[in-house]
Amino acid sequence: MNKKAAVFACRFTGFIGLLVSLLFWYMYGLSGLVLGCIGSMVWFGLGWYVQHSANT
Repeated sequence: MNKKAAVFACRFTGFIGLLVSLLFWYMYGLSGLVLGCIGSMVWFGLGWYVQHSANT
């Protein structure tokens, strides 16, 4: 697996998730915004984990 590509994909997905959470805010209110931000943080966290994990 290409580590840099995986980190980029996680960060890109997290960024898109932040944009979608704004849509969720419009559609579902504050709870949609919070859930969208939590989902984005999962992607950013996964990217951080992949970047700092040992090479295998």
